[in-house]
Amino acid sequence: MEWIPGAISNLSKLYPLLLAGFLVLTLMAHAWLFKRKTRQYRSDYHRMKAQEKESRVVLQHRNQLRDRTRHYEQSLTYALRIQTAMFLTPKQLRTLFPESFIYHRPKDIVSGDFNWARRMNGKILFSVADCTGHGVPGAFMSLLGLEFFRQITVGQGIIDPAGILNEMNSQFDIVLGNTEELSLKDGIDLAICAYDYKTHTLEYAGAFNSLYIARDHEILEIKGDRIIVGPDYGLQRGKFENRTLKIEENDMLYMFTDGYADQFGGPEGKKFKYRRFRHLLMSIHQLSVEDQLLKLEDNMNEWMGEREDQIDDQTIIGIRPTSFSSSG
Repeated sequence: MEWIPGAISNLSKLYPLLLAGFLVLTLMAHAWLFKRKTRQYRSDYHRMKAQEKESRVVLQHRNQLRDRTRHYEQSLTYALRIQTAMFLTPKQLRTLFPESFIYHRPKDIVSGDFNWARRMNGKILFSVADCTGHGVPGAFMSLLGLEFFRQITVGQGIIDPAGILNEMNSQFDIVLGNTEELSLKDGIDLAICAYDYKTHTLEYAGAFNSLYIARDHEILEIKGDRIIVGPDYGLQRGKFENRTLKIEENDMLYMFTDGYADQFGGPEGKKFKYRRFRHLLMSIHQLSVEDQLLKLEDNMNEWMGEREDQIDDQTIIGIRPTSFSSSG
């Protein structure tokens, strides 16, 4: 065992070297870890800066979109005021027919549905129309339709419903006949009546839209022609014809667009449909016009509930023709 003291002596000589080596390795490890953490920090810093830049860009785009949306909404709201000023109001209709109402529920801010009335030469002309589409395109078409009504009735003196519709097609051909971008469906579905308040005679003409008359315990449907009102594009449209009928004392007349009947809702999410619509009108036609309007509003709110979105503009006009007021 004589080698043991020598080994111990050698180890004691190597100890400072081993300690120095350990310290060097430790410093090298710390340096490597520091360098690695520095790279990681720089990477995280650059990533954070990139994310901040992306966030600023996203925020900038969001603010631009918000400002643009606000601008569009303000423009549409102003357009609504213009459109409302040109539309027939419930108050104006009541000056002609005290027992009347207008149910109007646009899908968007502005509407493709419009209504119109005018007293001329011993008759009251009135119409409900549904322009192709809704929103801005429909609103532009509605203003065009109103201007056509004015030109044809006041400018040309045409007051029979079929003659007005035939002339509207001529006007469309003049104004939009060379506009190739419009589709074949661009146009107006409408019903128009002329009521002679002296003879209680009603003339009606329609383009796809029907007229309902609630009389006693039934709904009389007067169907319009299946002829478009709009640009021709080479289609053979034919000529509109008048339907003439005698109005009785308690008749309630309804003109409407398809938005109410086509609305989805109910427990099964189906369309309301015209059969249910006629049944509803039959159940309310003897009520006051104020109550009829409330029933129509409440029924649609209940039908749609909170699940269904409105799919189209909705318009219904109810008139008791024999309530005509000569002071209107």
